[in-house]
Amino acid sequence: METIDTIKLLGQVPNQAPQVWADIGAGTGVFTVALQMLLAPQSTVWAVDKNPHVLWSLPKQNEVNISVEEGNFERAMDLPLFDGIVMANALHYATDPAVVLQNVLQHLKPSGTFILIEYDTSIPNPPWVPYPVSLAHFQKLASQLGLNSPKELHRVSSQYGQNSIYSVSCQSLQKS
Repeated sequence: METIDTIKLLGQVPNQAPQVWADIGAGTGVFTVALQMLLAPQSTVWAVDKNPHVLWSLPKQNEVNISVEEGNFERAMDLPLFDGIVMANALHYATDPAVVLQNVLQHLKPSGTFILIEYDTSIPNPPWVPYPVSLAHFQKLASQLGLNSPKELHRVSSQYGQNSIYSVSCQSLQKS
């Protein structure tokens, strides 16, 4: 995916003051790098993945730090609270997305921002998208998990089929 597409999928990340964000299921760090471009200087992005070896070589950019952490979102993770969390092209690997989202969202500050990027399909495509989370499915999950109604940010065509990739943003309904 091109960097311009990753930035569009993230939308307008608040960048007036330094923040701490997480890229959960960071993979190769494509969205970690995009977050660095969007966040204010002196911010930090935690790149969390169960196989973080690729992430160690990501350079600091735009005066935004990277903290690499090994973690599996299907289990409890020992992470701090974040101003925002991005989960891009990762949730479709979880057999139970509600449990995974509960694990992830416990690390979101009250009124924090959660951005989900996923394939908009309900048809599995093993091994690449074994447990898809369509936008309609995520909208139902969001209300059950204490998030406000998801706002669609952007869509791009998938290079692996007829479906598009959507991104949504929502906030924790908990107040600070």
